[in-house]
Amino acid sequence: MADSTAPDPCADSGSDDCRQALAVLYSYLDGELTIERRTVIRTHLDMCLPCGHRYTFESELRQVVSTCCQEKVPDELRDRIASALRRELEGR
Repeated sequence: MADSTAPDPCADSGSDDCRQALAVLYSYLDGELTIERRTVIRTHLDMCLPCGHRYTFESELRQVVSTCCQEKVPDELRDRIASALRRELEGR
């Protein structure tokens, strides 16, 4: 996640393209955009050095967090949660 106190490298340019690209950066990273929208954003990221750097940082950060923050949930806890969810659904 980006540091909200860090200056936005595209803010000074006032570019609508930069604002639009950064507004959907997480959706882009999550693969939630249409092919057409992904193409527009990818083109912008390739052409705009500050936005490209922001994309690279966010992408690498996600990889580090994903790799370092993996904990196995104990089977007993998983079973208790599943049972609680079943009871909750049955009670409705």
